[in-house]
Amino acid sequence: MPPAPPDHDALLVQDGSEHHHRRWIALLILSLSLTLVIMDATIVNVAIPSISRDFNASFRDVEWVNTIYSLVYAATLILWGKIGDQYGRRLLFLIGVLVFGAGSALVGASSSIEMLVAMRALQGVGAAILSPSTLSIVTTTFKGKERGIAFGIWGATAGVAAALGPLVGGWVIDHASWRWAFYINIPIVAAAFAGALWAIKESRDPHTRRYFDVPGTLLGGLGVGALVFGIIEGQGYGWWKPAAHFTLLGWEWPSDAISIVPVSITLGVVLLAIFTWYERLLERRGSEPLFEFGLLRYRSYKYGMITGLIVNLGEIGLLFAASLYLQGTKGLSAFETGLALLPLAIMAFIGAPVAGAFSARSGPKWIVTTGMTLEVIALLTLFAVVDPAISTTTIALILGLYGLGLGLAIAQLTSLVLYDIPGPKAGIASGGNSTIRQVGAALGIAIIGTALTTTTENRLTDSFSSGATLALPVLAMEDAFIEMAKQPVNFDFAEMLSAGPPPGMVGTSEAGGPLPGVAGGSDTGAVASGLDMRAQGAEVGRLVLDARTEAMSYAALVAAIFVGIGALSSLMLPNPRESAPSPARAPSPAAAD
Repeated sequence: MPPAPPDHDALLVQDGSEHHHRRWIALLILSLSLTLVIMDATIVNVAIPSISRDFNASFRDVEWVNTIYSLVYAATLILWGKIGDQYGRRLLFLIGVLVFGAGSALVGASSSIEMLVAMRALQGVGAAILSPSTLSIVTTTFKGKERGIAFGIWGATAGVAAALGPLVGGWVIDHASWRWAFYINIPIVAAAFAGALWAIKESRDPHTRRYFDVPGTLLGGLGVGALVFGIIEGQGYGWWKPAAHFTLLGWEWPSDAISIVPVSITLGVVLLAIFTWYERLLERRGSEPLFEFGLLRYRSYKYGMITGLIVNLGEIGLLFAASLYLQGTKGLSAFETGLALLPLAIMAFIGAPVAGAFSARSGPKWIVTTGMTLEVIALLTLFAVVDPAISTTTIALILGLYGLGLGLAIAQLTSLVLYDIPGPKAGIASGGNSTIRQVGAALGIAIIGTALTTTTENRLTDSFSSGATLALPVLAMEDAFIEMAKQPVNFDFAEMLSAGPPPGMVGTSEAGGPLPGVAGGSDTGAVASGLDMRAQGAEVGRLVLDARTEAMSYAALVAAIFVGIGALSSLMLPNPRESAPSPARAPSPAAAD
């Protein structure tokens, strides 16, 4: 009988004890890369007001700066993970690091908001390539007890990165510019690339089938993308009737009867329905689908996925809204915003080990539910107490309580979602869980961002309609002021109006660009000359402050509703302390190793 072919991974180890001795350095490099991805995501939140000022960008534009990253990440994550298993995890990690670095450099060098959004998409591709590779490399590099230590360090790194991101990013933005918040990635990328070549050994799965579910990737990605586009752009292009002309690469939306928005949302739903049908078809044929819907028969996975989706929807949406409110409304600098967000990250970091200690007594399910209940309490408190006079300290304390709940919930949910998944299916189940959470992040920014702009516009429209204290020339500028209020920028309306807008335009923004509005004719100018325009500007500023504050309040309420639904969903999770998994569903020894 001929000898069995040699295992490729075993051959790689022969060159090899050197790589084994460098395994902890490899972990440092992988953790550094994780830090890069997490810090970049958190830095963007505090950078958005500066980006908006530089490019005179609309609120919808800066929503896309955040959303496109999560959207691209979610759409391609599992596909890249499978490619890494087949062609080499270190190879994919190196490619991902290079793509992420190139995206960072081009984001920093962007000359327009459109280029910036496109380069954020490139960063999302890089993150999607390197992220699954890092987890797989940790799993194949460490065995037994060392693996537990490695994943502990990995988790701690994520917590530290989340805490330092807004702080470091805020300091860089205040002392240099938002561009350097992305340029600082480049030396880290260079160090990670060189270190990976030296310390990380190549590995691949010789048993995986070489099948890539490209149709599933396109159907799922385009479906979610069409949904998110409709939610974000609804206010701009009209929820039903066209409110503005939509053009793309010279092509113009042809209908005057119906907006592109409901068509886009409907298309998204249809594409996701086709995606579901196609993935189930692949599963029945024995192929390797992008997402195995059959795994939803496992209780922990089904309800864990729902809970994780909703947690990310509320969490990422809230962070987006809070960052804009602290800078654009409270007038904090980027670094001060980072300080205000720091209690959330610190308490989440503290909550993770506390959750581990208590889960041994009550079971992880109740820790998850308790954590999400604390999140709901914090969000409802923010909804109830936020007003124009609220202090930053009060907001920071409420966010700290929210962070504690987040730490308790996420720490246990991550492991609980895979509790009764069979070992051979753990990889695809983990990829599906990561993907659905990124989808939650994209939808969260879209939905809560829409709640912010809609509430701001409705409140200001009502205020101007009943604005007895505003003079006619100022009331004539209503549309311009509403558009300004929806930008994530802190305007000094008193100073702006007292300086007197140039003829033919309402004024200029802090970015230096003209503000949309009505032309100031001679009659308007004559009336305005007899008014105390500083006092009129101060009154406009008060109305905008009230509108933005109410918008932040309702954003917290929307997040509370989503997290509350997630808390109810967590009640359906199994509790390992109360019932052990059946032998048929127990993880395999290989997975436990």
